[in-house]
Amino acid sequence: MASVGLADRPAAPVRAGRGQRAALGGGVMTRLAVATVVVAAALAATRPAEAGHTAFALVVTNNRGGALGRPDLQYADDDGARYYELFATLAPADHITLLTEFDRDTARLFPALVASARPPSRSHVGDAVRAIAARASAAERAGDTVDFYFVFAGHGDVDHGRGFLQLIDGAFDATDLEALLRAIRVTHTHVILDSCNSFFVINPRRPGGRRFATPADAVAGLARGLPGVGVFVSTSAEAEVFEWSALQSGVFSHAVRSGLAGAADANHDGTISYDELRAFVDTATAEIKNSAFRPKVYARGPGGDDHAAIVAPGDGGLRLTLDAARPIRLTIRDRDELPWLDLHKETGSPVTLRLPAAAASADERDGHGGVQRRELPADVATASAGLDDLPLIAPPPVTRAGDEPFHALFARPFGPAALARYDAERAAAPPPVFGIARDDVTRLSQLLDEVDDALVQERRVAAAYAFGAAAFEFGLAGLAASGAVRDARNPSGRALVAGVATSFGALFSAQGVALLRRRSDTERLRAMLTGGLAAGRDPARVVADIDDRLHAAARAQRSVRMTRRWLGASIVALAGGGFIADRALGRRLSADSSFYDPTLLALALVGSIRFLDSYSDTPIERTVRLWDREPSLASVPRFSLVPTPTGAALSLSGQF
Repeated sequence: MASVGLADRPAAPVRAGRGQRAALGGGVMTRLAVATVVVAAALAATRPAEAGHTAFALVVTNNRGGALGRPDLQYADDDGARYYELFATLAPADHITLLTEFDRDTARLFPALVASARPPSRSHVGDAVRAIAARASAAERAGDTVDFYFVFAGHGDVDHGRGFLQLIDGAFDATDLEALLRAIRVTHTHVILDSCNSFFVINPRRPGGRRFATPADAVAGLARGLPGVGVFVSTSAEAEVFEWSALQSGVFSHAVRSGLAGAADANHDGTISYDELRAFVDTATAEIKNSAFRPKVYARGPGGDDHAAIVAPGDGGLRLTLDAARPIRLTIRDRDELPWLDLHKETGSPVTLRLPAAAASADERDGHGGVQRRELPADVATASAGLDDLPLIAPPPVTRAGDEPFHALFARPFGPAALARYDAERAAAPPPVFGIARDDVTRLSQLLDEVDDALVQERRVAAAYAFGAAAFEFGLAGLAASGAVRDARNPSGRALVAGVATSFGALFSAQGVALLRRRSDTERLRAMLTGGLAAGRDPARVVADIDDRLHAAARAQRSVRMTRRWLGASIVALAGGGFIADRALGRRLSADSSFYDPTLLALALVGSIRFLDSYSDTPIERTVRLWDREPSLASVPRFSLVPTPTGAALSLSGQF
């Protein structure tokens, strides 16, 4: 700056006319302008660069059943490749790590990814975490906001209350996931899991806890383990991940990717929130008739904020805008005719999609079984287009519909109105229950049947004791009334003895009748289970309600046992005290022991039975203990039924 000023300065002062003064003034202004620009440039160079945004993703998918002994999945590797393509529209390709093993067919569909994909092993997960952690930390130091996504699709289960994901060389459980997420410190972290029982990977059950969980349990668990992490998981407790050959994908993962690509953006603000994505997936799968095949979603934004964004569509890929004026049911296909995403947009709701490079065509259903196909631009790197502006091409070939349970996918339109209805229905509904599978319903029904049979036998035995005691008391009353029992000191005591014995006999008889006629708690619970399932209630909710009542009945019976223990001890003490007092007073209490001693003996016997019986668990208590017990997966035979394109696969695993 100084050199510029010195170079323009005149060598000696001169007198200048008006023109010269004007020229001199112009030179001064020029010099000032140049100096100002240079100063501004220097100041700009010293300011930090404007903060940007970047994302990293670790996508792990595994077809193998591993130690679980279940049939291998067919499309988890395809899901991994498509998640990779989705995140490639959000972040640079070198920010995305894919761990999967492609089968032959998938390798032919995604040849560009074969070289970069690594097997989904524990060691490769660790390597990826270290690499991502270093790069994400550098991005944050540079001032960027950073989002990290951990995605898993494959087999999983829960063992002793802790969920796990199945890698090719072992389990990846809740502790491993927490360690992974703590190692990668970023602005926002998002976990997307598509595996059975994945809810318990992010919210492990405590030892001795219930078999199921509710959103309240999840809030407490996430607050302890993953407080700043957003989670979006499939919560099915069944032993299978539901795949559909028409999609060559898992049903849950296909719906999630469709929503993340922009179809779930109900308010058209350019971001997809956890609440929007949950509503989109549930709406897309709501018409699947068999509830066992319908994905069950648990979503919670970071810090419990469900309105937080799970994704903000990036700058990559084709920006495809759908007209707001009409409803549109659309399928985006790739060059191999495979569906990449689906949506059913409601009237009046604009939608903007971000499509990957693989997208080739858009099929719009007209509501009458017909399809209009439009060609997507060949170069989608930075393209932007409206659906109605795309050229029409030959419609897709007609294929014979398979006999599969997922044809009702995306039957309901989604948009602002659908989101408002969904939120209202969700607020009015009872809290969902996670962790209950079909085999749990069957097992509970069998346990209730068994305990009911045991209680029937117990009631019959107790009634027999009551009738026996009644017969004994009536016998004593008859002897007293006939004069066979004499009280030398008080002859009129025979009437009192007869009256007391008759009263006890009547009480014991009434107790026996009540025992035979009483309906047990388990009979009511069994009727509740059967009636709830017949009425179409959510089986998990029905089982949870019965679980609560069963535990309450067990607690009540434990209290009854404690009362019986103290009552039995008191009766024995009373009988013993009467016997000792009678002997200590020289038999002044009863001149004739033919009635007094047997009565005391009977009381002592009844009290002893009550006391000893109180140490035996009741059938309901034993049932609750069996129901709560969760043996190791390795030691329990497990049966699973997995839909396949040509039928179903059965498997039985465990130790025998």
